[in-house]
Amino acid sequence: MTDAPKAAKPRRKTAVKAAETPAPTPVREVEALIIGAGPSGLSACIKLKEQGVTDTVILDQANRIGGTWAVNDYPGLQCDVPSEMYSLGFAPNPEWTRTYAPQAEIQRYLEKVAHDFGIVDHVRLNTRVEDARWDAASARWHITTAGGEHYSARFFIPAAGYIGEAKMPHFPGQDSFKGAVFHSGLWNHDYDLRGKRVAVIGCGASAIQFLPAIQPKVGHIYSFQRTPTWVLPKPDYAVPEPVRKLFKRVPMLEKLVRESALLGFEPLLPLFLRENLVKRFGNRLGEMNIRLGIKDPAMRKALTPDHTFGCKRPLLSNDWYPALAQPNVTVLFQGLHHITENGVVGDDGKEIPVDAIIFGTGYAVAEPAIYRIIKGADGRSLSEHWQGCPRAYQGMAIHGFPNMFMMLGPNSHSLVGSVMWTSEHQAIYIAQAVKTLQQGGHRQLEVRRPVQDAFNAGIEGKLAKMPIRADVCETYYLDKGGRNQFVWPEYGVNIKKRLTQFESGDYAWG
Repeated sequence: MTDAPKAAKPRRKTAVKAAETPAPTPVREVEALIIGAGPSGLSACIKLKEQGVTDTVILDQANRIGGTWAVNDYPGLQCDVPSEMYSLGFAPNPEWTRTYAPQAEIQRYLEKVAHDFGIVDHVRLNTRVEDARWDAASARWHITTAGGEHYSARFFIPAAGYIGEAKMPHFPGQDSFKGAVFHSGLWNHDYDLRGKRVAVIGCGASAIQFLPAIQPKVGHIYSFQRTPTWVLPKPDYAVPEPVRKLFKRVPMLEKLVRESALLGFEPLLPLFLRENLVKRFGNRLGEMNIRLGIKDPAMRKALTPDHTFGCKRPLLSNDWYPALAQPNVTVLFQGLHHITENGVVGDDGKEIPVDAIIFGTGYAVAEPAIYRIIKGADGRSLSEHWQGCPRAYQGMAIHGFPNMFMMLGPNSHSLVGSVMWTSEHQAIYIAQAVKTLQQGGHRQLEVRRPVQDAFNAGIEGKLAKMPIRADVCETYYLDKGGRNQFVWPEYGVNIKKRLTQFESGDYAWG
């Protein structure tokens, strides 16, 4: 006889919770949002504050204030503009220890500027912007960060500069390399270079600084130079302590030195507008510097560029050529073809065993990532709008992008000053524009298309006379169409006048 089956216990009902909808991230409304805590972003925030606009925020993906000087810290990094010129006119610095300041001093200076002008609390570090788009209905910019934060800003000021995003190339076989690989803009300070065999790819502004700095400690350097460039002597020396003390006691003296230096560069504009003069004087000075540093005639000839001085960015160094002449440096006048597990192979097909590869290949100047994340009135990004040929009005205002000013934008760079000089004057202009809109009770302003076109047409003739052209050499100064996208070929006094006198008639108001 079998046991009767036991009655099944009733199953306990489990309460089913409805899926919880995450709470929307609150939107923080600000009057002005700035991308970049470098010279441009800090200047914009300070000048806005002087106009009474204090509801501002600066977003920067670095972990400290300083812009490119916070991100870049490779050995030997210095400014290539005299220190007195590479400072903000409204924030003089009597403490420069050298005529060409090193990276650490510049970063500390910019950090001090932020503290002295009381804008540190406006800065949000370790914050990367992923999207910025104009909303016509609200007449505001909507900005989203990688951390999921949302901002709504009446004014949008991209001030990320153009030397921040390292241009890291990728060669065949690079992933199989067993040694260290890094870019000068992302220097690996944990890797010990002492006694190592190092391949240095590139001979531009970064390489001429870090190669001499690491040369004494490495075992051997293989310098790949497909296109040597002109390098001039650098009048760099220590600033005596009595001079620094004098500048501190007599600020007007330091200002006089700075203004005199700026005015001293004004005569260079006519020179750069006459290619034959540039070639005559620039090339000869460059050749003289090669003779001073290189004794071997064959190497001198190989290091002499075949393009006119000024087409590529003129470089300054006293130790570049002496470093190349050292017995533990081999200069290879060719490009890098591919990489193996244990070395590099140039265009000649010969493999060279190395322990590390350092790329001094510059930055994503022509097409930085920020161009792709900024969307204007028609929904298109700056990249889509420009198609590789950027245009703006006075390097800042762009038709189709209302209530936005891009600092150090297309054709904003003066031949006589520095990015600091440009930044402080662009900041004055932007602050005036913001204040004008506020006082007039408007919702938006946008540079008129004819005004933008007229500005660019006005500088085309001068740009065509400069040696920065596609028929002279290849350079990052040129856009996809072969036009110089960097230089504003005008006297500094005229640029200063235009940037310190905002003209409301150049804009459409809504």
